[in-house]
Amino acid sequence: MKKLKFLFTLLVLMVTVGASAEGMQYVVFDLKDGTQTVIALQDKPVITCQNGELKVSVAGEEKVSASLGDVAKYYFSDTPSAIFEVADEKPRIEMGHLYVARAKAGDIVRVYTSDGRMVGNYRVAADGSADIDLTTLGKGLYIVRTAKASLKILNQ
Repeated sequence: MKKLKFLFTLLVLMVTVGASAEGMQYVVFDLKDGTQTVIALQDKPVITCQNGELKVSVAGEEKVSASLGDVAKYYFSDTPSAIFEVADEKPRIEMGHLYVARAKAGDIVRVYTSDGRMVGNYRVAADGSADIDLTTLGKGLYIVRTAKASLKILNQ
């Protein structure tokens, strides 16, 4: 078991160094239950494997905790092609505005087109909220990304 743990840790370190050198920006964990977690390498994830359990944390916050047998695959990516975490409180859309609540003051909320172009950059207010005027954007599918969540919206 110790040998397996050592080999797994060594593999993760080797691939992380290789991925960083090739410009990869994200590590993606796909679990057998269908869940997917995407973590930016710039956030310096800490990956541990102990007693057959995989744990990935960022700044002390656990992002992935699963038995090694439950990990379908993991890989590195250079684009944030996945939806990250699901937020506890989802942003709401009312009368042409997207309202974000319970975010960290000073964080940035970014809006991207479906082909990946950033079309909006909004700073979260001191009270943890942001008001994004969707009427200034054309109709279509957009991806809104906060520090902790991403979601797709259809602007009609």
